[in-house]
This record gives sequence, C-alpha cells and structure tokens, in this order.
Amino acid sequence: MAQSLDLKFGQRFLVVNREGNGVMVAATALASAPADGYTLAILPSTVMTVQLHREKQKVYSRNTFVGVCQTFDNVLFVGVSANSQYKDLPGLLAYAKANPGKLKFATSGVASAPHLAGAQLFQRAGVQVTDVPYRGETAYLPNLLSGEIDLGAVSANLIATQKGLRPLAVFSKERLKAYPNVPTAAEYGYPVSTLAYFGLWIRSDAPAPVIATVDSACRDVVNSPMFTDAAEKQFVRATYLDRHAFNARIDEDSVSTEKLLRVLKLTE
Repeated sequence: MAQSLDLKFGQRFLVVNREGNGVMVAATALASAPADGYTLAILPSTVMTVQLHREKQKVYSRNTFVGVCQTFDNVLFVGVSANSQYKDLPGLLAYAKANPGKLKFATSGVASAPHLAGAQLFQRAGVQVTDVPYRGETAYLPNLLSGEIDLGAVSANLIATQKGLRPLAVFSKERLKAYPNVPTAAEYGYPVSTLAYFGLWIRSDAPAPVIATVDSACRDVVNSPMFTDAAEKQFVRATYLDRHAFNARIDEDSVSTEKLLRVLKLTE
C-alpha cells in the first residue's frame, strides 16, 4: 500500500510498524497523532468491531477514526493436519457433536478474527470444542501438524505454504479459484462472516480535503495491478470498498460481534 501511494503522490510514505495488544498500540498511535492528515494506519476491522467492546480504558471511540477504504480480506479456512481422520467439515462436526469439548481448536489469540470465525461456526453447528489460544498461527502450527491440536481457523497463506495441512472449508462467500474443491462453510449450511479484513484509517478530524484526497487515491491504489498482484502473492484478496461501504460494513459487524462476545463472555 505504501509503495503504491509513493508512486501515486510522488513522495515517500514512511512505514512504522506498531505491533502489540490486539492492534491497540497502533490504534493509540493514530489517535495521538496530529490531526493534520499526515498519519494514516492500515488496521484490521477488529480495531472497531472487537476492541471497543473489550477495552475498559478506551483511548479512542468509533468517531475518532474514519475508514477511508477497505483494502483486503485475509481469507480463513477450517484446517486440519493432512494426517487427520477428518476428511470433510460435516464429519468433523459430527464427531464434535457426539463428543462435546473433546476437539481442540487452535486460535490466534482470544477474540481474534480466527477465534470468532470458529466460534460462529460452532455456535451455528450446535457443537462444543475446546479453544486453545496461541500467539498467532505460526505458534500453533507444529501442534496442528502433529495432531496434538485437532483443527484451527487458518489463513490462506498457511494453507498455501504448508502442505501438511488439509483445508476442510473456507470462510468466504464463494470458493477460491486456487482451491475449487474446497467448499465454503455456507455450502454446508453454516454462513460465517469473518472479521479478517483490513482498511486504511485516518483521524476523522483531519481536514476534509485531505480525507477526500486519500479516499480517491485509495480507490486507485487498491484497484491497481501492482496492489492486486502483491495481495495475491501474500495469499490475501484485494477487496476495495469505498468509504461509505467500508464504514457500513464495520458498523454492521460491530453490532453482531458485540452479541457474540457477550455470549462467549469476552466483554469486559
């Protein structure tokens, strides 16, 4: 994104990685930056759809930032070891229903997008599994490959690069071209909307002309071959939404996610 913006504006966009605390470090950095429009952030939807419902001491509100545009979706799969006894999603869920709590489900942290995607699936299927949180999917990969962990909601990147994994279903509206034989969860009767999408954010009190300029640039960049090709190489899907559609998606998901978090007793 930064490289494309460099070309678009003819000046350098400096990338500063702010990792930690469920994207709250990055969100805090944006909230505390000057409101001149010169600080932007690429953040996952969870900054609004999840963290605002979980943080006791909030450093920002829904109105602090405006989503300029959606940039990409990180596609998630239900994945098991290639040596697993489970060959498809119905078979796995049938076992889970007959053996409540016995299956171990690896998550990339509590209330992460993969965790909540799995939680939605299990709720809709009426099954109970045991969540095992890790510090990201690379941390739990060895245990998933060995079968110590039964399944996980894993990224397309992990599915593509780890031949020891078997995808059972994809959390997507349609099957992926790269995996035409992997059904969507919805095809099995379990429509699940994930929160694994990202966007470009700016302080809402930045000058209106600046926001409009970034908005226009965002459209051109995300739809450009340079960006879409880079996204494909990273095994994510470039999915542009304009400011109105992106913020509408955020607000809709925020409402449904708050309900899910309350059911899971993950609100603070």
